[in-house]
Amino acid sequence: MAFWTLYKRELSSYFQSAVAYVVLFGSALVQGFAFWLLVNYLTINNVRSVGVIQLFFTGLFFWILALAQVPLITMRVFSEEFKLGTIEMLLTAPVREWDVVLSKFLGALTFFLVLWLPICLDLTALQLFSSQPPPLIWSEIGLTAMTVALLGSFYVSIGVFTSVLTKNQIIAAVLSFALIFAAFGVEFLRMTEKSDQTHLSLISYVSPIEHLQNAVQGLFDSRPIVFYVTITAFMLMLTQRILQGRRLKG
Repeated sequence: MAFWTLYKRELSSYFQSAVAYVVLFGSALVQGFAFWLLVNYLTINNVRSVGVIQLFFTGLFFWILALAQVPLITMRVFSEEFKLGTIEMLLTAPVREWDVVLSKFLGALTFFLVLWLPICLDLTALQLFSSQPPPLIWSEIGLTAMTVALLGSFYVSIGVFTSVLTKNQIIAAVLSFALIFAAFGVEFLRMTEKSDQTHLSLISYVSPIEHLQNAVQGLFDSRPIVFYVTITAFMLMLTQRILQGRRLKG
């Protein structure tokens, strides 16, 4: 009961913030523009071998949005509570640290997923108003949605973790972006001359770009599921430990 109360409180707080609506509008605008550019490119060049969904979720626009969204929506999760002093009231209430951590994590993750709903509207518009609508391959769409959700949970867990470290929202956002970019930057290790087969296999296991490339092609791989669930749980555990330490000090 405490968890659901905290979760609803956390989720509603996003829709009471002007910053959240700016992020939502900006994300929808960029997604719509990118989708329009890709549809134009495919139409003008008469490309049939690849779909707009495949290009969108493996292209630059997606990664720019994903890397920018998470720090903006998670920087206030704990930092604002510390700044306003409401964390003391929360920690003295009869709730567990896990209730607090999970409610804030799932609230941020839910809003992150809401930010990607406009792409569904773009895809629906393409089907309704195109003279020759492209076929919908639900296995590819389902795997892509699952991978985006798993990737989002990993990034959001990093954002929640950095937010619990400081009461300064800007510092939390910068730390979050740095860690998320470092995780994303593993892909660049492919370019090093010393990358042998073992290193390449490890990079493939943790590479978000490769995970999405497989998903948009309808290729199911259980390894990303294990990786994202494990690392997300680890980051949330660290967050809970830090919050528990603050509670004991208080």
